Amino acid sequence: MTFPYLRSASVIALTAAIGTAVYAAPEAGSVIGNQAVATYTNSNGDTITVTSNTVETVVQQVAGVTLTSDNSETIAPGGKAFLPHIITNDGNGPDAFGLTAVENNSGALDTTALVIYPDANMDGVADSATPITDTPTLAPGEQFGIVIEASVASTATGSDTILVTSVSALDGTISDTNTDTLTVSNDAIVELIKSMTADAASGGNPGIVDAGDTVTITLTYSSTGLAAANNYVVQDVLDGNLVYVPGSARWSDAAVPLDDNNATTAVDATNGGGDTIAWDYDDAQTVNFTLSSVGSGRSGSVTFRAVVANTANAGLVTNTATQEVNGTAFPPSNTASIMVDNQYQIAVADTAINSDGTPNGAVTSATDDDAASNDIVTETGDVYQGGTIRQEFVLTNLSNEADSLQLAVSNVDFPAGTTFRFVGADGVTPVVGSVGPLAIGESTRVTLVATLPTDVAPTATTNYTATITTTSDGSGVTDTSTAEFSGAVLAASVDLENAILGQEGDGANPTNAGNPWVTRNADPAEPVVFDMLVQNEGPVADSYNLSLAQPLPSGWTVEFLLPDGTSATNTGTIPSAGSRAVQVVVTPADGAAPGDTPVEIALVSSVSGQGDSILNRITVNEIYNVGIIEDQSVQAAPGGVVDILHTVTNTGNVAITEGAITESGLSNFSGAIIWDQNGNGAIEPSEPVIDNFNDLTDGLGVGTNGLAPGDSFSLIYRVQTPSTATTGVPEVGTVALATSLNGATATDADAADNAVEDRIVIITGDMTLTKYQYIDANCDGTVGTFTKNRENVEPGQCIRYLIEAENTGSAAADAVTISDAAPAYTAITNCGGACSETLFPGTSTATVTPSSISSDHGSVLPGGFARLEFTVRVSN
Repeated sequence: MTFPYLRSASVIALTAAIGTAVYAAPEAGSVIGNQAVATYTNSNGDTITVTSNTVETVVQQVAGVTLTSDNSETIAPGGKAFLPHIITNDGNGPDAFGLTAVENNSGALDTTALVIYPDANMDGVADSATPITDTPTLAPGEQFGIVIEASVASTATGSDTILVTSVSALDGTISDTNTDTLTVSNDAIVELIKSMTADAASGGNPGIVDAGDTVTITLTYSSTGLAAANNYVVQDVLDGNLVYVPGSARWSDAAVPLDDNNATTAVDATNGGGDTIAWDYDDAQTVNFTLSSVGSGRSGSVTFRAVVANTANAGLVTNTATQEVNGTAFPPSNTASIMVDNQYQIAVADTAINSDGTPNGAVTSATDDDAASNDIVTETGDVYQGGTIRQEFVLTNLSNEADSLQLAVSNVDFPAGTTFRFVGADGVTPVVGSVGPLAIGESTRVTLVATLPTDVAPTATTNYTATITTTSDGSGVTDTSTAEFSGAVLAASVDLENAILGQEGDGANPTNAGNPWVTRNADPAEPVVFDMLVQNEGPVADSYNLSLAQPLPSGWTVEFLLPDGTSATNTGTIPSAGSRAVQVVVTPADGAAPGDTPVEIALVSSVSGQGDSILNRITVNEIYNVGIIEDQSVQAAPGGVVDILHTVTNTGNVAITEGAITESGLSNFSGAIIWDQNGNGAIEPSEPVIDNFNDLTDGLGVGTNGLAPGDSFSLIYRVQTPSTATTGVPEVGTVALATSLNGATATDADAADNAVEDRIVIITGDMTLTKYQYIDANCDGTVGTFTKNRENVEPGQCIRYLIEAENTGSAAADAVTISDAAPAYTAITNCGGACSETLFPGTSTATVTPSSISSDHGSVLPGGFARLEFTVRVSN
């Protein structure tokens, strides 16, 4: 079993959360998570893994809209034109859209009315006679149709354009426009309207279909001109995702089916007025029909059906038909559309899976010891008590759009106390959040790491199983597979115990009902020593790697000391039946929060993998401590003003909600204390005079004033001298922080830093890994302030990351390499050269791809740092 160490050694490799290609914008509220992991090898050859803090970024809602499409129509004097449009919500959250249609007055045409009607099923025909000025609220990617009715006077001539605008209600600056053109004509005029709707038998929303659904396509023609439209020809080239249904064509003027195999000149049917139709499907996605004549004022339609191909990806399928009269092209139809619905199917198994559920073998589990393609990953190798079992699974996205997958594990009959975690395809990087997005049909590997409890009973035969569940982020659909372990559990042969009276934890793998064996109280930054004894109860000499079974809080450190006082991460060789004393020194962070922190001390044989662990605890005391820095000596002119900047810090681990902040000591001079709220070192008119910590507005949260543990604020001590002040004569002003805090319920632990004295003279004239981020909103390399806190980001914006590796040990770390990967929904960018990666020290080198970055830093001395900065862009 490998445990994380908190001290550095010789070779370090730093990697981050799973990086993936970017396929789609994240929805509003999505959390982009990124965690780094440090892997290094110490001087004893031990491989150690430590994970960093997780930095998270919350995707904010942004607006987006597309308006489809421009129309060009002819219209008879005194007539009407019906202009269809489709609004698509391209934002990443729900939104509604305002609608306007305004004549541009670019020509002689004078439209007497422009009215917008709803067309929810997007068939080019208004659904009701009630005008609208806004769409309903649309989900991301959802569409809504409208029809604009344009009327012209009987005396109208010429042509003009109409500007159609759709504006986001969420963000009134986001809009899209179409331009419709109307031309008055006394000749033949035919309007062609195309609609595509799912058949009722499919049970679908008319505008939203699934692969395999049948769609009825209707081509409606209306002769609105003053003359008949002779030799009227319509052609429609179907989208490749639509498969024509043979024999499905019908003409509204005749009861007989239309013959797919006729040439375009052959007559298929005749109506009551003697007009004929010739219909043809050419087996190459094209339908044609020719009407001998469409009389003025006559309307009709041709319908046929098509099936949505099984290979159709999720998204919009659009089509436009063309028309001509007597060989003269007329404006095409509106753009009709259907939305192929997201159809989700995912798989987790011992191999990649085809869409029909059969294994394809392109990607397989490298750890499966049983028959392939049985949906079970079996491990048959033996493991020691407290050992680790690694089982690799294959995830496949069988949906018709990119999707991200969540992972979960349910213990069926692994021993109680077994812990589980997932790592990515590299076998090291922890899975944080979702895996992906995965492209359509893409597969990737993940590994389940199961760690047995150290007190599991040894056994020669096992049949441990756990259920692995993967869940689609897009739909919630799931799939399951099984992890099975059938190897033996071997007995541990080492005992780790607390070397005090009673030998707490005596015996290999003892438990204490889940409670710590030893608890120590400590102040922040105060080292705590646990005296331990390691006993080799095995048959041969062995050595054991020392570690903590779980990482300490940020800023805490651990050191393992051998009897000679040297720091080590290995016990050295202990003979059979021999023992060795070890001190484990744990130091809470400066400013560590009060409360209990588990310290599980573990060891494992570097040869056999046998190990033991002891759970102890440190209780951090409440510390109230504020300080101000530092004394200054300044100069001022008679009658002048001098501003003296000081920093006040809560160096304790408890929030300060009340405590006086006073100034004193001045006689002829006068002074006041101002809160430098923006921290720029200068007094602004809006910045208040303060005399108490409770004046720090919202310092602990909205509506709660004060100073949080570890936080600082700047104050300016403004001193004004009288005009009669004598040159060379000083005064000393004191700014003091009260030692009685929080309503006299607490006392400052260290009053030595609670005051500063300012003299005013009158004159003439081990290896730790930390990750940070900030938002570069314009992706232009703008420098910001790094933080480990959660930040907000919008699609299209950039996140700048800093990974800092600090050598907190006592020996140089050699061949230091930092690696990271773009989190889900992002890709690494250099902003056109404005935000390229930066490295420290300057001799470092880097290798960059859109999804990963790696940098080599050479040796890092004790107390030194290696740093990598790079930028990712969030997908639009």
